[in-house]
This record gives sequence, structure tokens and C-alpha cells, in this order.
Amino acid sequence: MSFSSKKTIASIITGILMLIAYAIFALSNDAPSPDDLKGWAIAMLIFIGIGIVVVIVIQVLYHIAFAIGMAIKEQVHDDKTMRRLFNAETTEDERDLLVGLKASRIGSISSGFGFIAALAALALGALGIVALHIMLGSCALGNLIEGIVSIAYYEKGVPNG
Repeated sequence: MSFSSKKTIASIITGILMLIAYAIFALSNDAPSPDDLKGWAIAMLIFIGIGIVVVIVIQVLYHIAFAIGMAIKEQVHDDKTMRRLFNAETTEDERDLLVGLKASRIGSISSGFGFIAALAALALGALGIVALHIMLGSCALGNLIEGIVSIAYYEKGVPNG
């Protein structure tokens, strides 16, 4: 499995854990009341901020673990050789850009459908909190789909065009 696939899997797992943490919060007694849209919006923004920080920390730890694993596997002891091997493995090329673009398009489509679904829910008389959760869920689902598509493209190949 490639470095990019493993990195994406780490991001997917982190995203799923953050969704589980949010669901636990949303179902707890500490959650705002269903009528408190401001409270829910603040809670969602806090979880998004925490999620960004957690993803950054996980990616840094993953890169460190990857470098240590590579040094042990290759039995490299000097810094110059290790840096050259690490850069060769982690440098992005045109394939990475193509995978990113194609996966991003699919993830954005999913998020867009969620936004439309939230508007439709509001138009049909649903509570504002339902629309907020549909939007948050669709963004999370879009991110998850984007990661899965990226892994599929990395492992099976990405078609040109």
C-alpha cells in the first residue's frame, strides 16, 4: 500500500472518530436544546476546529512514524540518505494531483447534494437543527467518500481524462 493511501486511511479514521465524538456529544445531556440554533452552531464550529487540529497532529505523528519505520526497514543511519529516501517516497507528482482532483470532485458533489437536501428539509418544514445536521453530515460524508475514492484510485489506478 502506498504512502498516500496510508495517509488517507489515517485521515479517514480520524474523521470517523471525530464524527463519533460529535454524535456522543449531540446525544448527551450537555448538548444544546433543539431550539438553540446558536448553541448548535457554536458546538459544530468547535468540533470542526478540534477536528482540524486533530487531523494535523495525526498527520505529523504519521509522518514521524513513517520516517522511523522507513529508517528501520532500510537500515539507514545517516541523515542525508534518510532525507533522500523520505522525499522520494512522499513527493507528490502528477498522478497525485489527478487523484486529488478526481476525488475532490466526487466529494464536493456529495456535499452539494447534502446542502440541497438541507434546503429541501427546511422547505418541507423541518427544524433548523435538522438542516444543520444534514449539512454537517453531508460534509463529513463527502470527506469520507473523497478519501475512499482517493484510496481506490491510488491502489487500482486512475484513468486519464
